[in-house]
Amino acid sequence: MSDLTVSVQNGICHLVISRPAKRNTIDAATCLSWVKVLAQAQKDDAVRCVIISGEETVFCAGADLQESLHRDEKIQQAYDTLIESMIAFDKPILAAVQGPAVGLGVAILCFCDMVYCGEKSLFSVPFTALGLTPEFGLTFSLCEKAGFKKAMEKLLLSEPISAFEALQMGIVTSVFKDEDVLKETLARAARLTVLPPGSLRATKALMRKHQGIAIREALNAEHDALTQRLQSDEVKEACRAFEEGRKPDFSVSSH
Repeated sequence: MSDLTVSVQNGICHLVISRPAKRNTIDAATCLSWVKVLAQAQKDDAVRCVIISGEETVFCAGADLQESLHRDEKIQQAYDTLIESMIAFDKPILAAVQGPAVGLGVAILCFCDMVYCGEKSLFSVPFTALGLTPEFGLTFSLCEKAGFKKAMEKLLLSEPISAFEALQMGIVTSVFKDEDVLKETLARAARLTVLPPGSLRATKALMRKHQGIAIREALNAEHDALTQRLQSDEVKEACRAFEEGRKPDFSVSSH
């Protein structure tokens, strides 16, 4: 699992996204490794909770763009399996965010139960700027957390979201000094390890039950829309612009 660094200590499974050369983007192989980590943590009674963080100064810059723009059924299934495993995982998941979280990185945070970030963290859901439509359940998750108007603004304009705005929108739980984020997250995880595990899991199941149903419905609708968008001239232009290192030109629109 070279793209993930995993350690288990004192009841805490710490999963670190370790692709710094690619800004901790997630590809299909990383998705499948992640699923295995969660499956093992689910079976291990010694693991009481999971912490997710990113290596160096990036949490997660989203799905691997090159792979994502050219995804086939096998690649799509890997992303779907990761999302399903996050939805189904019944132990507490915490996230320690330093630096950017983009696209899939933001979606992952929506499946976490507690999210702590640094003051300089920056969040972004730039799907429309790439000629795409939102995925990974974000059309439901962002509306649920931030409300329809604010979610619509961020999704349509593809504007960045500051740490304190993310707090107001409900994407994160608390904001700390950047150097304190992991320490604060570990402190809360340690508290979870001494609480009754059955009670924690039952409470999470109650809190997440209706969300899971709604997210799966959103995922199905998002898949249909994205399949069409991936064939559009707008996405082809976005891909060319990315490969050529320039801004895309959407002056001629394709519906």
